Amino acid sequence: MTGGYLLKRKETVQYPEKRLEPSDRFRGMFGYDSERCIDCALCAKACPIEIIYLADRVEINPETKKKKKVITRYDIDVKRCMFCGLCEEACPTEPPSIWLTSKTYEGAVYERNEGLYFDKQRLFTWQGVRAFPGVRSPAEGQDRRTDGRKPTSEPTKGDAPGEKEP
Repeated sequence: MTGGYLLKRKETVQYPEKRLEPSDRFRGMFGYDSERCIDCALCAKACPIEIIYLADRVEINPETKKKKKVITRYDIDVKRCMFCGLCEEACPTEPPSIWLTSKTYEGAVYERNEGLYFDKQRLFTWQGVRAFPGVRSPAEGQDRRTDGRKPTSEPTKGDAPGEKEP
């Protein structure tokens, strides 16, 4: 087996000028949509290494007297993450409020403790993360082809990232 690869032509990608596109199942940078999150904390409970920190409080509407949970803290310590995807699978919302299949893998930073610790605002804007070409940040809306599920139908013209409709 090794001898066969010894005589083959080497495949080198001139990174960062050229980038390999990850497969559709690639688990990239976290995406988080606070509007979809129902504050069930299942993602934090599903995380085997407990890197998702969630804090909430109960607010009571004075007019209707109904209680509502409000998330005050949602942090992910990405430097310890093993990208298993259990948090995404545990999310009951459809599409999930947290997802990993973003095809974005460039998260290198000089300072690990601050650069790879994402709070709710940084998860939403991807501050400090260079997105893969064609991948939208969570603030711009989740692309249906990068939400971790196969598309239900064939993409139509104009659905591909960077493609303009006539």
